[in-house]
Amino acid sequence: RLRAHDVQARLEGESGVVVHGEPVALEQIIHNLIGNALQAMEQVPPDRRWLTLAVDAAAGHGRLRVTDSGPGIPAAQRARVFQPFYTTRAQGLGLGLSLCESLAAGMDGRLELADARASGASFMLSLPLAPRP
Repeated sequence: RLRAHDVQARLEGESGVVVHGEPVALEQIIHNLIGNALQAMEQVPPDRRWLTLAVDAAAGHGRLRVTDSGPGIPAAQRARVFQPFYTTRAQGLGLGLSLCESLAAGMDGRLELADARASGASFMLSLPLAPRP
């Protein structure tokens, strides 16, 4: 999908970060965040399309930040992005981010819209680190 959308991907951060969570739920969250980013970047020229996945660990949690170079989320809409049935897309249902937030909470984690950026959007998923064997 990245190639089909002319998106350059970057992976950053720590390796070996293992979180405690449900694999199917985690896959659903990541799939939704990347899919949203790809759709958002359709509005920018191909040479300005990049997606960064950054992983780190802090305070007992593993964190994944998904950042795109799309048009971003206007300040007036930022507070509503996780509300069920709220969407800015003509074809959207407004359930993806709401579901993902619930899935993260169900794994004792959090999904949040990260600090505002000059352009693009950034979402942070935080889940408890898995116990070390």
